[in-house]
Amino acid sequence: MRATTCGTTKVVCAERAPGTRKPIGCRVAAAAGCRDRKKVDAERCAAETHCTDVVDWGNGTCIDPRADGPHPAGVRVVTFTKQSVVNPAQPRPLETIVWYPAAPGAGPVDGQYRAVLDAPPAGGGPFPLVVFSHGSCGYPLQSPFLTVGLATHGFVVAALPHPGNTIFEFPSCGVPETLVDSAVERPADVRFVLDQILAANADPASPLFGLVDPARVGMMGHSFGGFTTHHVVRQDARFKVAVPLAAAVLNAPAFLVPSLTMLGQIDGVVNNGAIRNAYAASTAPKYLGEIEHAGHYAFSEGCFPSPDCDPPTTLTQDEAHALVLRYVVPFLQVHLAGDAAWAPLLAAPAAPGTVLEHTP
Repeated sequence: MRATTCGTTKVVCAERAPGTRKPIGCRVAAAAGCRDRKKVDAERCAAETHCTDVVDWGNGTCIDPRADGPHPAGVRVVTFTKQSVVNPAQPRPLETIVWYPAAPGAGPVDGQYRAVLDAPPAGGGPFPLVVFSHGSCGYPLQSPFLTVGLATHGFVVAALPHPGNTIFEFPSCGVPETLVDSAVERPADVRFVLDQILAANADPASPLFGLVDPARVGMMGHSFGGFTTHHVVRQDARFKVAVPLAAAVLNAPAFLVPSLTMLGQIDGVVNNGAIRNAYAASTAPKYLGEIEHAGHYAFSEGCFPSPDCDPPTTLTQDEAHALVLRYVVPFLQVHLAGDAAWAPLLAAPAAPGTVLEHTP
């Protein structure tokens, strides 16, 4: 497994049972030697240099969900303004960041958004849409490793703020009254942003025209955003899949759509037992991915010094992010985009450092 193609003319050769995606093994071999045999289908993994990548990260395939996809990422920032639910006289401007697959050669990359501002979209659309809800005292740019990464893989990702409960209102963002109000406002924020994006998608004068497939919409959120995910998906049938990440699940309804629930096993912020119970109550198909030696901040860019994020006792952010991508990207590719080629990455065995439960 430690053999490498570096400095050689050899290739990484993934081997599977004939006519299936079931992995048999992997070897580093001469290109001419990587060929189908009587009981083996072989595939040259041109993008890989080690068999450990194929075995641990691709589950016997040549797919590596840690790597960027085939598209550069484009981004537009659009403000949608609605009225507050709690105080109807108060407007709520929702400055929403929309990442999307951009046309080849788009540039330069904006450092803040890690994507090309106002880039022309890639061909091949419309694309699946994922709405992202940040955590309490978070903000839409909190998880670019995931939101930008998904755009490179062919998804549109819309990350909205929840005014009153963002980092820019710290410390009042975390007081009990704010949390109670935000629990009411958040699902309405999400549904409104989806309304506006779909309206723009149908408007020939909009830069978002034709970008999104209205039949393929998913919901994802971290922490309080996971709470939001549970509630909005049950309220709005337009959401076809759900991805709660380290979710706060107080009184959270179970999912009736395909879902991927993820948590860090040493999370000191939310209740992992409650997350597992919410997963157990949800309808199949469903997946539960648990990351060992990771806490609450495995799903965001920030690493707040605490037992939840204390390398090397815990994983580094890069290590944790790789394991988040290992499951989120394949889940969305299979259950939202409809690409079955990614299905082996959602099957046993789990990636090292994780525990995966699946109910088909």
